[in-house]
Amino acid sequence: MDSSLTPREKEVLDLLRLGLSNRAIASRLEIGLDTARRYTSRVKQKTGVPSTFALPCFDLPDESDWPGELDLGGVRISETEMRVLRLLCRGHSSKHIGRVLQVSPRTVDKHRERLLRKFGLQSTRQLTAWIASRYAKCGIGKRSDES
Repeated sequence: MDSSLTPREKEVLDLLRLGLSNRAIASRLEIGLDTARRYTSRVKQKTGVPSTFALPCFDLPDESDWPGELDLGGVRISETEMRVLRLLCRGHSSKHIGRVLQVSPRTVDKHRERLLRKFGLQSTRQLTAWIASRYAKCGIGKRSDES
C-alpha cells in the first residue's frame, strides 16, 4: 500500500492514522491547511480507502464480531452503535451505513454523535484511531499465531 507514497505522504498517512485533523497535520508539519488537504486527498486516493477516517482501521479484519471483543474502557455501547462503529471503521458514509442498517442517514449520524460523546472524542478520525489502538492492545489478531 505505502510503496507509491512520497516521504511526505507517508508522514501524512502516519498522522491520519493517529486521528489528526487536516488543521492539526498542517500545524505539525508546518505547512498550509490547503497543502495538508491536498496531501490527505492524495493519500486517500493512493491507499484506496473510501474515507480518510478509515485509515487507522485499514488493517483490521472484515469479520463483524471483533468490535464486541474490544476493551472499550468501561464504555457500554448498544448493538446498533457497534454495527455503526464497525462500518465507520470500514470508511462507509452515513448514507451507505443507513442503507445497510435500513435506517436514515440522519439516524446513523445520531449514533455517530452518541459514540463520540460516550468516548469523549470530537471527530470520526479520532474515534477510528482510538478503536484501532484498542484493537492493537487487545491481542485479538495474535490468537492464531500463539498455538
